[in-house]
Amino acid sequence: MTLHWKRYAVCAGLVLGCLFRMNGVAAAQAKDPVVVSVVGELSGGGAVMFDYFWKAAQMARDEINAKGGILGRPLKLTSYDTQSDPPTSVSAVKRALAQDKPYVVLGPIYSGSTIVNMAETRAAKVPHFVGSESWAITTKGNPYIFRTSENTKIDAVKMLRWLAEEKKIKRAALIYRGDEAGVSSKDATLEYLKEKGVTVDPLIVVDVRQKDYTAELLKVKASNPDVLIVDPDVGEAAVLARQAKKLGVDTLQYSRNACDPVFLELAKTDGDGVVCHTGFIPNSPDERSKAFAERYKKRWGKDPSEEAYKAYLAIYMVKIVTEQIKAFDQEKFAQKMKNFAVTADMDPNIIPAYWDEVGDYHFTSHIARVKDGQYEIIARVPPFKGPGSGQK
Repeated sequence: MTLHWKRYAVCAGLVLGCLFRMNGVAAAQAKDPVVVSVVGELSGGGAVMFDYFWKAAQMARDEINAKGGILGRPLKLTSYDTQSDPPTSVSAVKRALAQDKPYVVLGPIYSGSTIVNMAETRAAKVPHFVGSESWAITTKGNPYIFRTSENTKIDAVKMLRWLAEEKKIKRAALIYRGDEAGVSSKDATLEYLKEKGVTVDPLIVVDVRQKDYTAELLKVKASNPDVLIVDPDVGEAAVLARQAKKLGVDTLQYSRNACDPVFLELAKTDGDGVVCHTGFIPNSPDERSKAFAERYKKRWGKDPSEEAYKAYLAIYMVKIVTEQIKAFDQEKFAQKMKNFAVTADMDPNIIPAYWDEVGDYHFTSHIARVKDGQYEIIARVPPFKGPGSGQK
């Protein structure tokens, strides 16, 4: 064989070797994509929170596709804007179902939107992951709805139990917002505190986008409770914390939505002393939480919020459950999600968790205090149900 033909044979062998060793990524790209329609608050009052959610969904998609997709098929995300408005969210879900014929729907965050739009995915028999927290969502008998956050009852009990048993509170003041999530949280809070013999006065409802809490805070200051429980959204919670500091309201403050990087950014050191409860926090000692936070910050230039992990988890659950059932079967998917535990060996990126018979999500959460403009974790709280549970 001449030198020319030897060279030709070597080159041909390399080319054929590359073709025959075609990896899972290339194979996945040759197949029809698996569509997940993301429906959420791209604009309006929820846009700041949803930005974290949407970015994390894209990150999860890219990680999954880089490793060959789901059962050899690439994952595709589409997006639809609810404008942070419940009626608009119904139209958005209808469009997603009609245009995409999605395998799964993800979002929104706002409970008021989920309450009215989840009937559409139920009728279409499409699995639907949501970041919404109102306890009422999973009381409707919908077999296709699944949370990626604790419901308001579980969230309230975990934190209030700590306040009642560790801080020995006897009197509380409550400021809550008048939307679906706020009322749901208020009802759960009053129910639990009544059981514990804690009185609540004053009880104050505020507008969802209220910017001045002076009158409300002066009522709280005059009543001098053991704890002030506040439930506005994260931006408004930061405003309230700043105004409380200015007015000299030095009561222990539990702010339900303060465990969020946006709160730290807006409140700064005026948030010092505020305590909060969350499923995900960037400085968690959990190695998987830390790894996710590092990847998110490297890509997007900021720490992730709990909303970010909600979406990231949901996208990975599409992969995990589909691989468990070994098919793209929406009915089998929904059935598999009932009483389903994600264990550490199923995927190295996901924190172990459990979904119960109605689609509620259970996991180890954190209680944190803001100190010097940063979070200091002061307790870890086990899940209510599933592996590692230990609540009463």
